[in-house]
Amino acid sequence: HAIDLIEMGEKLEAVRYFQEVLAIDAEQALLLAEKLEQEIEPELDLQGLQQKGEEMKRSGAKVGRLVGLIFMSIGMVMLAVAGYLIYAHQQFEKNAVGVKGTVVEFQSYISSNDNSSTTMYTPVFEYAYEGKNYTYVSTSSSNVKEYAVGEPVAILVDPENPDDVLVNSFMEKWFVPTLLGFMGTLFTGLGYVAYAVFGKKS
Repeated sequence: HAIDLIEMGEKLEAVRYFQEVLAIDAEQALLLAEKLEQEIEPELDLQGLQQKGEEMKRSGAKVGRLVGLIFMSIGMVMLAVAGYLIYAHQQFEKNAVGVKGTVVEFQSYISSNDNSSTTMYTPVFEYAYEGKNYTYVSTSSSNVKEYAVGEPVAILVDPENPDDVLVNSFMEKWFVPTLLGFMGTLFTGLGYVAYAVFGKKS
């Protein structure tokens, strides 16, 4: 009962309790209460630290699982976009007409980051369909010139919309889907691992 009183902050009541039960004077009861208080405090501090530690673990687990879910969501979106691009390219090829095109020039721009800058090159193609000439600027760029000016290339043209084309090369057709597929798989895998690990810990 004295321990309960001291833990609740009722030290004076504990002194009175000792006086009544042990039939001792106030000074002796006070010394006994203070001695008991000193023994109780380390235990209370340890319990408080344990509780704080458990709260921090639970909080960390929640954050870790949230990060895992975010990574998995981003990864699945990337995989979905990669799958859509692959499907769209396949459907386009079914109806497209093949023509011969030519690389006529390169557009260039500077890609910069904190440490360096790189010149990127975007090829420009020219092709003819049903007697009319068209120009197509590639959607992908590289820090090296993948073609030579004047080099012939195979181009797939949508017969209903000759401005809509697809250059029949790996860079044009599969580079973006491959990159998105790789990044999507990486993000999804890392997110799942984080979610599973923190889920077990919680």
